[in-house]
Amino acid sequence: MKTFLKYIAIILLVFAADFFSKKYLLDLLANKYGDMIFDPNVICAKCNINGVIASWRDIIGGDYGLSNLFNIHFIWNRGVSFSAFNELAPMILSVLTALIILWLLYYLFKKSYTYERLPIAMIVGGALGNLLDRIRFGAVADFIQWHIGGLWTFPAIFNVGDMFITFGVCLYLINLFINRRKCIRNLQN
Repeated sequence: MKTFLKYIAIILLVFAADFFSKKYLLDLLANKYGDMIFDPNVICAKCNINGVIASWRDIIGGDYGLSNLFNIHFIWNRGVSFSAFNELAPMILSVLTALIILWLLYYLFKKSYTYERLPIAMIVGGALGNLLDRIRFGAVADFIQWHIGGLWTFPAIFNVGDMFITFGVCLYLINLFINRRKCIRNLQN
């Protein structure tokens, strides 16, 4: 039971970090642009490139990003990673996401090895945050843009949930590699 509660707590913490980061940003944008910010259809119709509505300097003023590593650059993403599958209806992506989350939860609590649990909990928490956006708005609020000064910009804009999904997948693969090697060594001895 303790294990169950521990991973539910991790899922809820990741979900809360994603939810409140988006809520904070959307509230700031609503103060500046009004309630139209909450309607991806209106916003995307007024924007030329992928639904971009505001950058960090639009929100707080000034001519700088938060650092030389990332900016806040808000978009409504109707697709998945790198805006893939934008043309699919939000309901289809919502159902697919919900099914994946349910399968991951089943696997987490019924089939997973100990080394898989933290990464899966991180992935589920991030996916739940994005699913909530799809259900509420028909699109996912993305706003973090990595860059290296003016030299290079990462081609995707993402959110806190996406970061946890990415960290979870990377941690899962690292753990899988390490544990497979241990297993092979044990079999050889």
